[in-house]
Amino acid sequence: MTTQTYFGLENNENAWLLVQRSEGKTVFLRQFKNTLEGINELAKFIKSRCGKPKIYIKSTGYAALGLLKTLCGIPDVEVMLVSPAGFQQYQTCLPKNKASRAKEAFCEAEVLADYAERMI
Repeated sequence: MTTQTYFGLENNENAWLLVQRSEGKTVFLRQFKNTLEGINELAKFIKSRCGKPKIYIKSTGYAALGLLKTLCGIPDVEVMLVSPAGFQQYQTCLPKNKASRAKEAFCEAEVLADYAERMI
């Protein structure tokens, strides 16, 4: 049986921060430039990590739409855009230990990967 892999993507100062989760654990963290080359590299990286990726992206306007266009070229991908309001709402549903970390130094990409694991 193949392990399902989930990703969370956060836009952070002209870069995309990627968090990968598998079997309930964060297993990878990497940053890709928010350029055409960087986004193509990000898509190739995700393709190489699993067969049917599930990805959550916090909607950041135009930057998220450009990324979404590239990610939709990955076979069997499931991508969800989360609005800022939806992201805040999800944080209220997290267990207390994760919710407190999310408000402190817990990166949004990791919260989004957790969201993908729980919701898709």
